[in-house]
Parts: sequence; structure tokens; C-alpha cells
Amino acid sequence: MIKFKAYIIGSYPRSLALGKTISRFRSGKLSQDKLDNAFLKEEEKFFNIVKEVNPAFTTDGLFRWDDIVDLTFSYINGQEKGELMRFFDNNFYYRKAVIKSKLTPKEEYQKILELDKEMLKKLEVKSSLSSVILGPLTYVELSQDEYYHDEEELMFTYSSVVNEVIKGIESKVDMIEIHEPSLFSKGIKKETLDKLSSAYDAMLKGVRKPTLVISYFEVLSKRLPYLFSLPVENYGVDIIENKKKLANIYKYFKDKNVFLGVLNTRNTKMERISTIKRMVEKAKEKGAKEIMIGNASLMDFIPEKVARKKLMLLKKVIQ
Repeated sequence: MIKFKAYIIGSYPRSLALGKTISRFRSGKLSQDKLDNAFLKEEEKFFNIVKEVNPAFTTDGLFRWDDIVDLTFSYINGQEKGELMRFFDNNFYYRKAVIKSKLTPKEEYQKILELDKEMLKKLEVKSSLSSVILGPLTYVELSQDEYYHDEEELMFTYSSVVNEVIKGIESKVDMIEIHEPSLFSKGIKKETLDKLSSAYDAMLKGVRKPTLVISYFEVLSKRLPYLFSLPVENYGVDIIENKKKLANIYKYFKDKNVFLGVLNTRNTKMERISTIKRMVEKAKEKGAKEIMIGNASLMDFIPEKVARKKLMLLKKVIQ
């Protein structure tokens, strides 16, 4: 039997109750303390699901943030929240980060990860904790620069600041999970793509914890060399939404540690266990060194009960 590990990446859907609590807080009807307690209750519920599934790694579900760009406001100063924009090809929206001044590190995320670590220990969850970071290219693409006025300077400045952020949080977590969905967006300049690996060098300089880069949604085959040349230990690809391109994707697996996004988080259809195992076997056959499986992308796009069923499916695959 081929050995592989399960991971839970990115976000988990907020419950309706938490959504109402957040709305009450934003309308001034609830205190910050009560909101914080609601987040802790939601995280505890999620970590109990994690305990049942028992993946090797998990995030904290990202309940405290509206979207993955919103997450950056917990670790970076110098930006404001802008207009709502569609998040790739989804019925889901994010607020642009509008860069108004020099980017500097912020310590809020570090404190939240400390709380996560304490809760995992208290609940006796064996899974290791990943911290989620937005990749430099995706940050540039999903933000509005009103300060640097230079795409390359913004990308390298962000990478340098995030390097400080990661060094502040890496004692609290076991893996750095970098989300880079814009790597496969159309219209990215070749000069920008050519500099991305150097930006990652700057972002991860001196970082001791393992790193995983996550890409999701449709793959552009000609961009795959950029993904698999990034200076990280583990490479993530959404293979469930790219079944027709698997031959091209598998070519890059030789001697690589790969994360296979096998659970489609943009529809409610349940995957077949036999299909997932076949994908794992094929990855091994193509020379993958280590194999991880999990949800292909953020889980904000599907109902909470569906996300839970999909994670339970993950549990069955690794049993």
C-alpha cells in the first residue's frame, strides 16, 4: 500500500450562527470580547472535526477573516480595505487590500496562532498546525497599490516583510502554507513570473519550518515550470479540477513532495474513494517522493455540512 498523508488546507466555512454574530458586532450590537469568544467556540468545533479526521496538518479554519486577502490585515500594516471584488471564477468576493503607506510587520497573527496551539493541546488533537500566508504574486494581483507604484518593488517588499512575519510565527506552527492561486491567472507578465522564485527566496530566507505552496483552480500547463521551481519543500496542485491536464501535471512530480487537491471545494458532489486512491497511485508511479492529499482549495464556496462530509471522506481514504 502506498503511504500518503492527509492535510486540511486553507479555510473552513463559517456557521450561520457565527455569521450572525459577526454581523451584530459590525453593527455595534456586540462587544469585541463576545466576538472573540464566538471565534474560539467555532475553532473548537472545527478542531474537534480535525481530531476525528486526524490529518497530519491542519489550519485553524481561518474563521476570523472574511477572505484570504483579509488575512493579510492580521500580519501587515500599511494597507486599508478597498472595494469588493470577485474571487477568481467563484460566487465569492474579497476586499482589495489598498496599499496606502510603507508595508511593515504586524503581530496580531502571531497571537492568534498562540491561541490555536493552546487549543489543539487542550483538545488533544494530534494534527500539526499550519499557518496560512498569501503568496507574493497573489498579493500583488489582488491588491491596489497607491504607494509603491511599481509591481516588482511591491512584490519584493511584501516578501521581505513576510519574511519577518514568518520568523515571528514559526515557533508557534509546524508548517508555512503559502497560497498562490494567481500563479495560473491569465495576463501575468512574463517578467513578473521570472522574478517570482527570487521573491520566494527573499520571503523564505532563514526560515526553518517546512513550506508548502498551494495553487488551485484551473492550471495553465505552460506555467507549471514556475510552480515547481519555487524554493519550497512541498508543491500543491488542484488535480480534481484539472483531470484533463493530469498528464502534463504528473510530468513535474518526479522526486518532488506533492500535495494533491483531491476534494473539490467548489461543488457539493462527493468524490469516490477509488478515484482518490487511483490519483495517489498515479502520482507515486510518476516518481513523487512524498504524497499529501486534501481539500483542493478554500472551503468558503460550499455549505458547512458539505465541507464536513468531504473531510469525513478524507478520513475514510486514509484509514
